[in-house]
Amino acid sequence: MTATETLEERENRNKRIAFILALFFACLLLVNFLVMSVFFTWADWVSLLIFSLLLIVPAYLSNASMVFTGGGRPIDGGKLFRDGRRILGDHKTVNGLKGPLYVGIPISIMLFLLFIILWQPIKDIVIQGLNEGQYMLYNDFEVFKYYFIGGQFPMNFLVLLIRIILASYGAVIGDLAGSFLKRRFDIKSGAPFWIVDQLDFALIAILFVAIPSFISPTIFLFPDIYIFIFLIIITPAVSIIANTVAYLVGLKSVPY
Repeated sequence: MTATETLEERENRNKRIAFILALFFACLLLVNFLVMSVFFTWADWVSLLIFSLLLIVPAYLSNASMVFTGGGRPIDGGKLFRDGRRILGDHKTVNGLKGPLYVGIPISIMLFLLFIILWQPIKDIVIQGLNEGQYMLYNDFEVFKYYFIGGQFPMNFLVLLIRIILASYGAVIGDLAGSFLKRRFDIKSGAPFWIVDQLDFALIAILFVAIPSFISPTIFLFPDIYIFIFLIIITPAVSIIANTVAYLVGLKSVPY
């Protein structure tokens, strides 16, 4: 068997994995919606979706921003680990670390400032839903207030800033940890490391965001188990499904 045939087989295997995972995570999202709707309400699921995204969006933005600001000197300085492979690789650069500071954090701040400006109409919708009994799981107005605008004025500005910074740089550390694992398994840069590639940054970001709730639980809310599970589903789902669809419509040469 030639090296070319081996490469083709690897590409075909990765394509099959991409299609299977796309279908799997699409089904998981549907199951999550059905379970939440049966045990609670569909409005709770919508709230779960919004809370989860508001919590993790700085991590998404920061993780993506590192691609645009990257390049130049690698973080590991070209050094090898004790297994003889690079510690992180050429794609993890010092300039990439500037992504959250220059892009992820500023955009996140602007996004939450927009929610603060629009809080009054959002507040009216939430209160109406609460009065009508639309929520079973998220039936506390303060929970909505925390995720949308950070809680009580003026402390909410500090809460939002801490959440944004922790999520953003939690994503950076998670991405570097994923790259470190990738090198240990001898997976080349650009090749898929299924699930780890899609989840490494989000997992660490969630853990970082949860830290202040242990220090000051009256100001910071601990992300509940429903939010944690949902983020574990939605994060790889969005990436894998989007890449697979882009491949099917001809926008990408590979579905990853």
